[in-house]
Amino acid sequence: MTPKSDCLIPGEVVALCTHRHVLTLAGPITFNVAALVLLSWIAYAFGEYRILWLLILPLVYLLWKILLRARKLYMITNLRVIRQEGLIAVSSLDASLDKINNVFYEQSLVGRILGYGNVGLETASEKGTIVFHLIPEPRGFKNCVLKQRELYRPLPAGAGSQADALGIPKLLEELASLRDRNIITAEEFQEKKKKLLGNL
Repeated sequence: MTPKSDCLIPGEVVALCTHRHVLTLAGPITFNVAALVLLSWIAYAFGEYRILWLLILPLVYLLWKILLRARKLYMITNLRVIRQEGLIAVSSLDASLDKINNVFYEQSLVGRILGYGNVGLETASEKGTIVFHLIPEPRGFKNCVLKQRELYRPLPAGAGSQADALGIPKLLEELASLRDRNIITAEEFQEKKKKLLGNL
């Protein structure tokens, strides 16, 4: 499964998916350039060209950071806003659209020039305010959250048909699978389970 699909629940559709701004790679790239200059100077000055093999180390560091960035996703769906990250151990944090009270974004002067900023979600849940850092085009991210929140329509109590009720055990199995893979927490599982059983 792709990182985008393995944290979604049945019926959930992705409206926007993004990574942290490429600026997060500025440090590793600078380190690689500095290592290249320093080791090249040492090799030329002392005739020890074998030392250039050490350039593999900063290169591996850069590739690792690229992989970490690729696996850190920020998603907006028709149900929630999700942050998923991790290469080996995967963690996920989400905020249901119906619990988001306010959305804001912050951009410094440099952020406005380079196109990045922070996006904050003020929620009514125990998570409080959630801040996503170094988001590309933070205004667009904020507007997408607001649009999906406006489109979000929770199911009214008792509106589920018998067919919906019959599908609830399958949904519970899917949620249990997400919990067992540590994609959602046990508390989130219980909360979603309670909502599903309330539609019976």
